[in-house]
Amino acid sequence: MRGWVIGLVLVIVVIIGVVAYLMLSGHGIGGISMTSAPTSQVYVYLSDKPVKVDHLYVTISKIALHREGGGNNTWVTCSLTQTTFDLAQLVNTSQLAAQCSLTNGTYNIIRLYVTSVQAIVNGQTYNCTLPSGKFEVPLGPNPIVVNGTSYDVNVDFGAVNNVVVTGNGKCIVVPVIHASVRKHS
Repeated sequence: MRGWVIGLVLVIVVIIGVVAYLMLSGHGIGGISMTSAPTSQVYVYLSDKPVKVDHLYVTISKIALHREGGGNNTWVTCSLTQTTFDLAQLVNTSQLAAQCSLTNGTYNIIRLYVTSVQAIVNGQTYNCTLPSGKFEVPLGPNPIVVNGTSYDVNVDFGAVNNVVVTGNGKCIVVPVIHASVRKHS
């Protein structure tokens, strides 16, 4: 029996030795490390900052107004040579784009034909795409009635804050356009 006890003691010593080795070497038991290995912290931050557009050049080739009424629904083109406007410079101000001579009638929509858009962001130039090559914007909450009265139509593109530069260098402009109308003073 004495041989059996000595065998059992040797097995226990070997087990204790293996456990001690694993713990001291940092391997641990069952994935639990008993040593204090150096650790690093990783801080994950999320942010969403708007694109800072230095310039947003929009080239307009034509402006037209829709005349409604009695089967004579037509688009009347304003006299305009192709012109480029920097919308980033028109924040809180406006610039005359065209002066239109319209015959008497009711006009309910203004259409702007855009041939190109370029954004300059942090000194880099991007050729941007638009959802369409033209924008049709309803005039105010009600159409304007031209009968010898002059009107100011202000078209606000709302585009400077709606420029998206994708990770692969593409630029998309999704303007939120609206037009306001008031009698010319």
